[in-house]
Amino acid sequence: MSQNVLISGQPRIFRSVNAGIIYDKSELDKLTLKYIERRFEEINVKLIPSEKVLELQDDFGILGLLGSRAVTRSRQHLEAISCLKIGFYPDSGTMQSLAKSLRHLSASVVCHGSKTMSEALANTVFHFYESLTLPSLLNIDLADVESIAAGIGVSFNETGDSSEEIIEKLPPESFDAKSALMHFSCVKNVTLEEVYSITKTISARKLTYLERTYPQPNEKKLYKPTKLKMGLRIIENPARNKPRISLTAILFGIKS
Repeated sequence: MSQNVLISGQPRIFRSVNAGIIYDKSELDKLTLKYIERRFEEINVKLIPSEKVLELQDDFGILGLLGSRAVTRSRQHLEAISCLKIGFYPDSGTMQSLAKSLRHLSASVVCHGSKTMSEALANTVFHFYESLTLPSLLNIDLADVESIAAGIGVSFNETGDSSEEIIEKLPPESFDAKSALMHFSCVKNVTLEEVYSITKTISARKLTYLERTYPQPNEKKLYKPTKLKMGLRIIENPARNKPRISLTAILFGIKS
């Protein structure tokens, strides 16, 4: 299902997903926040300061919480909201804080390569949400997220001009993941064969080939195919020199 929404006075069509992100004002400067708010408005996602959580209606499909402070300052009111709740954290901090947040959230995700809250928002978090809200060739549904997102996960974004380039950049965690949410943003001339070669590499855990390490016969039962849910968006008017393929993935079930 879809809905019409006015964005900057212009009608836009979005999927019928009520989505928001709770943040703490102390962790984003005003100029950065204003820029990020405009970006997320373009994909119909609400940015909500933690002091406004008490005012929220229980009509969201998904709420993201940006960092430990947002979780701490919102946790007393989160139980009254019945939607899917996922925490997103920059690539810093401790696993202990992520584990504690699971008392209040379905999943906690480390945004690989993002050193600040604003970097996490602008990269993997943004691309994850656009797969939920923007009509695309293939979309990730909330039911897909619920079936995959559990416990502690790791997200990343990689870009390239070929499937081989993306595969070479895949982080080691791709080999260990038991499940994954994947969102592709591609220019028009990218083929489904290219996309599927990437997903098959992760699903079949073919990183063993790239790393020249192979499971022993008695270990094969540990190397089951990765469960994947995938979104695919075609970029109609890409910026000049934009890479042909952008992959954002959130991996779960990784060995610690």
